[in-house]
Amino acid sequence: MSGGLRDSAGSGRRRRGSGRPARHKRPGQPRESWPAGPLSREDSLFVEEEQSPSDPRTGRHSPPRSYYPRRRRRSARPILVIILLAAFTAVIVLAANGREDSREGEATIRIEPGAATAEIARLLKDADVISSEKKFMKEAEAAGVAGQLKPGTYRFQRGEPIEDILMRLAAGLQTPEGVMTIPEGYSLDEIAAELAAKTGITEDEYRRAAVPAGRALPFAPPPGVTTLEGYIFPSTYDLEPEVTADAMVDRQLETFRERTAGLPWEKAESLGMTRYEILTVASMVERETRVPEERSLVAAVIYNRLARGMRLDIDATVQYALGHWKEELTWDDLMTDSQYNTRLYPGLPPGPICSPGAASIQAALEPAEVDYLFYVAIGDEEGRHFFTSSYEEFLAAAEGTY
Repeated sequence: MSGGLRDSAGSGRRRRGSGRPARHKRPGQPRESWPAGPLSREDSLFVEEEQSPSDPRTGRHSPPRSYYPRRRRRSARPILVIILLAAFTAVIVLAANGREDSREGEATIRIEPGAATAEIARLLKDADVISSEKKFMKEAEAAGVAGQLKPGTYRFQRGEPIEDILMRLAAGLQTPEGVMTIPEGYSLDEIAAELAAKTGITEDEYRRAAVPAGRALPFAPPPGVTTLEGYIFPSTYDLEPEVTADAMVDRQLETFRERTAGLPWEKAESLGMTRYEILTVASMVERETRVPEERSLVAAVIYNRLARGMRLDIDATVQYALGHWKEELTWDDLMTDSQYNTRLYPGLPPGPICSPGAASIQAALEPAEVDYLFYVAIGDEEGRHFFTSSYEEFLAAAEGTY
């Protein structure tokens, strides 16, 4: 067939879709003998190249490399654009999710009693602890703690996870510097020292504030009392950044009224005591006992000895007269000349020797109905005592022979 190639079978072969024979140079035909004239659009799809050398044995030629039309390559630009958009979106999402963690530094938050969850969220947002009040409210509702967040002074890391913030607020886990705990049995001097260590209030400032004059007291002390020893109720108190000594004393007195309002104070009269004297007895009970069930027993011993005109001989009063607590008292300590030393002076001491808790005050109001006159520590880890109405048994127990 003129102008065409024969395949290995010798038959004429046309290109698919061309409708005409492909134009290729015959072996040995000069380039100038090719058909002249411009190529048609169909022909332009083919790029003519040199024929492969013929096989010297058969004279046959291999098809040219350009026998089939080249496919157009797809552009990579759309895929690249999609990848870049996805990466940009991921960066934005990660930045939004990590916005809380990107904050730095700490913030101290003071939450007043009765503050609503929305108000707490606003405080946290204003301090840059959280980024969204709505998110805080939503998580508080989901956790079931909305309306149950406790007041106090808290320190948070800016960007701290909201679930951690809610956990601390719900549990009332305040910063150590933001609270002050007064244990049962602390004296006024010990309370002053503890307060001075946590605030800018000096010990002298607190002592000057802790006086009856000008204070709304739960009950009045006898004339001549110049200290609030015993009235400062043992509890945990929030410490505002600018707390004053006067404000602290007022709050501690208010706590005393709240925590002791339900006690049977009317029983003081039947015991032949004033409320202030009940507070004094309770303070000795607090310092003398470590085991809860022994409180009413120690109170009974005090009343029984007072009824018989016996000195109380309570070592805790000697330690108070010394001005500090000791594990063991010497003979010289026992001979300290002070109205508080019940080994030298009969009757009650002039006033309380520490801040008793509600349980010790109740024991002073409701002593056990026993005839015990003596008690001595038995030396166990719990701090228990041996109680008796016999002096001989008491001496034998003290010597370890009972």
